[in-house]
Amino acid sequence: MPDQPVLRLTASSRKIEQEGRAQGTPSSPGLSSDIPAGLHGRVVGFTSRGGVVIESHAAVIQGALGAGKQVAGVLTMWQPHNQYAYVQAIPPGAILIVPGPLTFSLLHQALNSGVVGVIASSVALRDLEGFLRADYLHLLKLTALEQALEQLPPLTLMLTEGIGSSNMPVHTMNLLTHYQGSIGLLSGTTSLTHNYFPELVISIPLAEIDKEWQAVRPDSTLALGAQVRVCGGARNGAVGMIDYFYSYEQVFASGLRARAARLRLDDGSFSTVPLTLIERIC
Repeated sequence: MPDQPVLRLTASSRKIEQEGRAQGTPSSPGLSSDIPAGLHGRVVGFTSRGGVVIESHAAVIQGALGAGKQVAGVLTMWQPHNQYAYVQAIPPGAILIVPGPLTFSLLHQALNSGVVGVIASSVALRDLEGFLRADYLHLLKLTALEQALEQLPPLTLMLTEGIGSSNMPVHTMNLLTHYQGSIGLLSGTTSLTHNYFPELVISIPLAEIDKEWQAVRPDSTLALGAQVRVCGGARNGAVGMIDYFYSYEQVFASGLRARAARLRLDDGSFSTVPLTLIERIC
């Protein structure tokens, strides 16, 4: 089960041990904590560093940027403060879902509430670096990831859009809304050196899996009629359909020449976008 402990972290020795071994090892109160599985499924193996490999049916969302260790928690929608409405308290240990941009104050509110992770669309670089107390671009290039993670606040972050003020795409928000209340496994580790990106893994409830269920593998091929999202530039975050591929490289306002496609966006307008700034979403 997702909330079943599979590992125990012993703070005194800073080692992760298998649960069975840890139960037979005396330890001082408050010096160890259980690590939940975060997924439905079964343990099929162990890693060389003391982790476990879990086989499961899951939905996966990959973020653009993030920070922090792997954590497990209940996916919980964030409700903006409204003085005229009852605001449900954020449960400790939750993974908070914020549809819009993060702020420095919201990050600290989540940290003080005992939240283990936050999934949001974006954040200003100044707010992110102020919260992490680190040069984020420098963190992305480090090779000693474990040492860097130890210096960060105990709150794992995943940004679906990255740095800036973009909102979360509708299809991503719909997926997270569908699985709110479920336990997710969130990793914020991001490294340009090791090509690591943050991701959220959500076990598909057993009730949704029948005998004819088949895994859906995302198709990243750019083709006419494919629904895509712009992941950079002035139209960052815009969603639309590929309407036309240009035969020759196009010249953009920056002076760069690149292969491009024309998109028919959801608002009915058209935009010419470099292929390198387009990602297929279905």
